[in-house]
Amino acid sequence: MKKILLIEDNKDISDSIKEYLELEDFQIDSCYRGDDGLDQALAKNYDMLLLDVMLPGVDGFTIAAKLKEKSDIPVVMITAKDAIDDKLLWFDNGIQDYIVKPFDLRELEARINSIFRRNEKVNAYTLGNVMIDLERRTFKKDGVEVTLTQKEFLILEVLLQHKEIPVSRTDIIEHAWGGGDSLFDSDAKLDVYISNIRHKLSREIIHTIKWFGYKIN
Repeated sequence: MKKILLIEDNKDISDSIKEYLELEDFQIDSCYRGDDGLDQALAKNYDMLLLDVMLPGVDGFTIAAKLKEKSDIPVVMITAKDAIDDKLLWFDNGIQDYIVKPFDLRELEARINSIFRRNEKVNAYTLGNVMIDLERRTFKKDGVEVTLTQKEFLILEVLLQHKEIPVSRTDIIEHAWGGGDSLFDSDAKLDVYISNIRHKLSREIIHTIKWFGYKIN
């Protein structure tokens, strides 16, 4: 069972989050003050920190910065702010994700699970007769090695990092192309690369989500 520390000064919000996540088999400890939460985060082993920005005692930015010096615990910021400067500040302080109030508790759970999956660092996959090792960049079909291009590898990588979860075309393009091509040009190329991967590995490996993107089962 994953242990999560929730630092949120609004008791109603805190109680709602705690009740929901405990029903989803997480162990939740709650703090309502930043200074108490920081002490608890440093004293105990947690798998994740859910952290409000505006807190009595010590603010969320300070807590995240201090934890970054001593721990690699993943942090999800709970905030009413959504400005780009705030986001950059959060990520500079080691925050892995954020969610803006008001939010659906199902979205919070999805973000938490996504971070845990990423941090598990699973790099080897067996999908039917296909073996994929992302760390070594080796790909085999029926035991025979297959060569993928850099773009094909990056597309496969982002899909496997979100295994069984649909990934939007935009997210795939941002991961594989970055800012190199225009979104329109990259979007036109994506289907060609997906087709190449299917041809090299298996037509069943990547599933099309109509009007959205792709996923791997």
